[in-house]
Amino acid sequence: MSSQLAARSMMAGKTPSIGQFDNRQNIADRMEALAIELRTISDRELETVPTEQTLVELAAKIYSARRKVDEIFAMQGFAVSPAWDMMLDLYQAKVQGKKISVTSACIGGACPSTTGLRWLQALENMQLIHRGPDIKDKRRMVIELTDGGRVKVERALMSHL
Repeated sequence: MSSQLAARSMMAGKTPSIGQFDNRQNIADRMEALAIELRTISDRELETVPTEQTLVELAAKIYSARRKVDEIFAMQGFAVSPAWDMMLDLYQAKVQGKKISVTSACIGGACPSTTGLRWLQALENMQLIHRGPDIKDKRRMVIELTDGGRVKVERALMSHL
């Protein structure tokens, strides 16, 4: 009711009382703070909050996709291994036309270099990757996906859609 009176007072050319002015200033300050906060929130954060059912369905999809990745690469646990991370890293590099060094491939696997080297050997034995000398720096070896490796990664990625 008081906001209506204040509005009428303003329209009638009357000066609002101190209390009315303070109240308006507080509202203006809060609105400005909210506007600043809204500008810092990304479009992604403004999307609706997922329901429990949505999260359950996502969990089932991730679980199913991991099993599918294991099936595609014919190795139980492949989807949670450093090898899968390496394959994802190598796939991105291949599509972008980049070469990945052995060291970078191990870093992409987020594992110790000894573990990464073992996985690279296994991926090479599976004919999913090819290891060769770096044309620009003969001291380095580079890794890239074979065509068969690329096909398997793409099939596995499709299971996540």
